[in-house]
Amino acid sequence: MDESVFNHLLYRIANAQIHTYPYTHFYIENIFPPDFYDEMIGKFPDEAQFKSLVEMGNAPPGTYENRYVLPLKPNDLSQLPFDQLMFWSHFSQAFAQEVWPKTLLGKFHSDIRNRFGDHYLHTAFYSKVELLSDQSEYAIGPHTDHPRRVLTLLFYLPSSTKQAHLGTSLYRPKDPYFRCEGLKHHTHEGFTKVFTVPFLPNSVFGFIKSDHSFHGVESIGKQECPRRLLNYTLCWAPPSSILSS
Repeated sequence: MDESVFNHLLYRIANAQIHTYPYTHFYIENIFPPDFYDEMIGKFPDEAQFKSLVEMGNAPPGTYENRYVLPLKPNDLSQLPFDQLMFWSHFSQAFAQEVWPKTLLGKFHSDIRNRFGDHYLHTAFYSKVELLSDQSEYAIGPHTDHPRRVLTLLFYLPSSTKQAHLGTSLYRPKDPYFRCEGLKHHTHEGFTKVFTVPFLPNSVFGFIKSDHSFHGVESIGKQECPRRLLNYTLCWAPPSSILSS
């Protein structure tokens, strides 16, 4: 990712309109320049390069076996054809620049300070970037994400608008006082679907992790897969003062 593309991305994110219902989030179309997005689609790795969440050790057997992952890390990228290796390595390096998490944290400044309080300035943050390929019958019920997550960006990477209905759904609990720290996925019976973010080419859905950031994905039909996206997650580590106590 060259500097002009990265600056385009920063500009689009920094100036995006924030929505606060049912929790803090944004949605942006045309997040990358069109030519760069076309290159992303052309350089998307073959399905054989991906591993299921179960194979990765990130989910127990029998759960979410239809989500396949390719972390954008040197060891995982090393088996790709050279042109793909170079493209996704440079992409990952761009996301490692200090200005990137700083921009995101500034975007959600109020939510971050409300969550971490006085520990905000002493909190260590780290990021994960991975390509995802969801296959037939993949689905995930309402959940708020793991407690270590701070914010998530889901870059949607379809090649056409035919999968527009496959976006992430936002939910609110029918019990207005219900909250979840993020260690459990729920059935749909206790929730009302508020909105499904359109799964459109070259778009991104970003949201802040909270105890009510319920979201999920409806079941994907056989003729609708693969559902391709890039997941950027900013997480937190306990402050050093807590680790040493």
